[in-house]
Amino acid sequence: MEFSEIIAELKKFEGTEEFNNYVNGLMNADRVKAFLATDDGKKLMQPQLDSYFSKGLETWKTNNLQGLIDAKVKEMYPDADPKDTELAGLKAELERMKAEALRKDLTNKALTIATEKGLPVDLVQFFVGADEKSTIANMETLEKSYGVALGAAVEKKLKDSNYTPPKGDDKPVDGVTAAFMNRNPGLQF
Repeated sequence: MEFSEIIAELKKFEGTEEFNNYVNGLMNADRVKAFLATDDGKKLMQPQLDSYFSKGLETWKTNNLQGLIDAKVKEMYPDADPKDTELAGLKAELERMKAEALRKDLTNKALTIATEKGLPVDLVQFFVGADEKSTIANMETLEKSYGVALGAAVEKKLKDSNYTPPKGDDKPVDGVTAAFMNRNPGLQF
């Protein structure tokens, strides 16, 4: 007898008490545990276990996490009074305003130096330092670098130029005298 014939015969008994007892005997707790211990059993159950764990973790976060965070914050900052937090905010705002005022003063100082020394004013904002001393040092560096670059540009421009001043007498000659001398080349004054 072939296996397909055995299955066909078993289907005839499906739903009977004898059939159910036989099938229940094939599937008992020990056999299921043994199957789940194999790699195929683990592959079958792992997605299900992961979904249960994720759901449980989300439930725990919803129910417990905020309470734990609040307790830790109270532990770290026991007397965090609203007045103290407001005072800290005002102090931070005051420091920010002082820093802005210092930055404006240093920018004005740098603009004054740049204007006096003929430096490009557009670059001043990049040379403002943390204090007046560093700003002045930065402006001196700009002055030196700008002077070198400007000198090099002028030299290059002069080298590229083909103009040669005329050679001749050092006496200034007006237009009438020059015309007279051109008509009388042998005449000397």
